[in-house]
Amino acid sequence: MLNSFIKNEIYMSQRYITSHDLLPKEGCVINVIGNHILCDYLCDTINSLNKSEYKYTLYQVDSPDALTSTVKKQCFLYCLDLRNEASSPLSDFEKALLYASKIENATFVALTIVPPLNQREDIEALSEMELSKTSAGTILEQAENLLSTYCDKLCVKEIRFDNFLIEDSDKNVLNLRKIVNDTLECGCVTIHSEDAFNIVSTTSLSDAVDAVFTVMKHGKSGNIYNMSGQAISVFDVKTFIFQTLCKYDIKLELTQGEIVKKTFRVLDNGKLQSLGFSPVCDFNTQLFYALSGMLPEKYDIVNDKINSSYCGKLKFIREIELELLREVDRICRRNNIQYFLSGGTMLGAVRHKGFIPWDDDVDIAMLREDYIKFKEVCKTELPHKYQYQSYTNKDGYHYFFDKITIKDTYFSTMYSDKFEMLKGISMDIFVFDKTSDNKFFSKLHFKTLMALRLLLNVRWINHPRKDKSYLLSKLLFPLLRIFSMDTYSKMYDKLLRKYEKRDTSTVLPPATDHKWRGVMPKSWFEAVTDAPFEDVMSYIPTGYDNYLKRWYCEEYMELLPLCERTGTHDYYRLDIGNELKCSDENEVTKHYDYKGELL
Repeated sequence: MLNSFIKNEIYMSQRYITSHDLLPKEGCVINVIGNHILCDYLCDTINSLNKSEYKYTLYQVDSPDALTSTVKKQCFLYCLDLRNEASSPLSDFEKALLYASKIENATFVALTIVPPLNQREDIEALSEMELSKTSAGTILEQAENLLSTYCDKLCVKEIRFDNFLIEDSDKNVLNLRKIVNDTLECGCVTIHSEDAFNIVSTTSLSDAVDAVFTVMKHGKSGNIYNMSGQAISVFDVKTFIFQTLCKYDIKLELTQGEIVKKTFRVLDNGKLQSLGFSPVCDFNTQLFYALSGMLPEKYDIVNDKINSSYCGKLKFIREIELELLREVDRICRRNNIQYFLSGGTMLGAVRHKGFIPWDDDVDIAMLREDYIKFKEVCKTELPHKYQYQSYTNKDGYHYFFDKITIKDTYFSTMYSDKFEMLKGISMDIFVFDKTSDNKFFSKLHFKTLMALRLLLNVRWINHPRKDKSYLLSKLLFPLLRIFSMDTYSKMYDKLLRKYEKRDTSTVLPPATDHKWRGVMPKSWFEAVTDAPFEDVMSYIPTGYDNYLKRWYCEEYMELLPLCERTGTHDYYRLDIGNELKCSDENEVTKHYDYKGELL
């Protein structure tokens, strides 16, 4: 079973390949030859693509003797590790070239792992030149001579790699796993003076796979491309490891050695970048992902990173939101109002019995009849410290859902900070409204709502949109300003409730921009059951399983890839204000004015 790190690497590659349109033609036979770790990642990525609408025939073999397919449209990916020149693996390499040359319109990409650059004096020979015959010297030159021989017989390309970030091998100049193991064994990170002066290049497996697909699609026949993800020193790597693990009593030890001249043994990937390649994420993030896959469970660096979000205030934000949820639950139970957790909050209750580790808010939802009662009851029962916000209140708030906001806090995104309204830590309240049971009329209902939402957004932002709707919104903008936002909000609310008094069994999802999720049976939400959410006993609908499968995916109980475990809000300003609580009960609670900045 693939661990979370490997799943994450494959997910990032899959997302990159599809978004950059790097997929080969459907029906293509892809032959991956070799037993290097890169071969496994290539095959896992192709298999993950095969789970979607793309279909490729994949053969993974250790030697060209196992190749059997003779159909057209074949691509051969041959991993050639030249770091041990004594083994001279070129005989199999030549066999694969010969086999490929007999296939009409075949493509052959050599994935060449070059000998360590810090052992080479002729590093300049590794420039990205076209393939051509040279005097036979090093094994790399011999390999490239062979490739040159077949340039007229098939489409031949080469990608050179040097160090892979997670490869555990003495041949790997930057052996991250050895550094990590030594650190855990000794309980300290030992930095030598010379660590800062030896600059090498290294590549993550996700970037390596993306480079292969880039060259497959856009590389020119007879060309060589270097692949390196990042120029880095051992000092930088060790420093990052210490910063990540210091809370686990990992010490830092510095040793003074000979101060040597800084050396750069780095593959330049400028030519590859000219094909449109770019790293999937910054190197520190790649290093973090790699560490997460190497460390024992007690080093929970993923949650450490999540908990440090919002300048370390995520814990306080959640405590405030739980207090608000407790209050809303009390009001609803007292007044016989049926509510239920919604979206990520519902998923958190089912999968984690509380917050999703990287989530930062609480959402609830209701059917329209309960929502009407709740909104009315809040006028008298909601404590003064909270404010109920709705687009029907005529107070400058024009989101398409309601909020209960804590008055003495400040929380805004880049988007929300533009508007004159109360902005604070809050709970979102969604409504599941009825729609037609007829597919045509429910689709028409949705489309009309979306069109009106577009107009509302343009009017609220008060300038034309910058996306594909720019020209339309620019033409309509002068007309839109004739009416106030409150007028448009009233129109939207009326349209949303079009089927309120009709006997239908279908509801619209509350976030109507998620159109691919479609309408849902009302029966999923008509009854609720108790569900713990942290220390609050709350409600979820009895049809939660159907809802979560529709809203997320069939495998909603599985965690997201590491790169997707991020907060949903990109906050712009944050102030917890009077809600800040002391870690020590003997301390005096500090009070802050949310109009200032909380440090």
